[in-house]
Amino acid sequence: MHELSIALNILDIVQEECRRAESSSVAEVVIRVGTLSGVDTEALTTCLHVASRDTLMQDARIRIDRQQGRGWCSGCFTEFEMEDILTLCPGCLQPASELRAGQEMQIDSILVE
Repeated sequence: MHELSIALNILDIVQEECRRAESSSVAEVVIRVGTLSGVDTEALTTCLHVASRDTLMQDARIRIDRQQGRGWCSGCFTEFEMEDILTLCPGCLQPASELRAGQEMQIDSILVE
């Protein structure tokens, strides 16, 4: 389960930002996760709650925003939504030539108190 290592990395980043801001707690953390990133958002949320016990982030609200996957087809010059990595171009039924969105995994904001 790589979500635990992701959660621990997020916790490290949030704690470092708290130190920089000279803050004693975190109110909210917003994380953007792409639908093509391979990250299970439910598992990530659970791991974040467990990993943040007894830390500055223990009472923080965790919000995960999903970023829709988007692909590009160089055959028919179509950009299209992708539910998963195997989604075919709706115009010509070819695999996506390029992934344009949906692989993100980043912290969008940290609200400290």
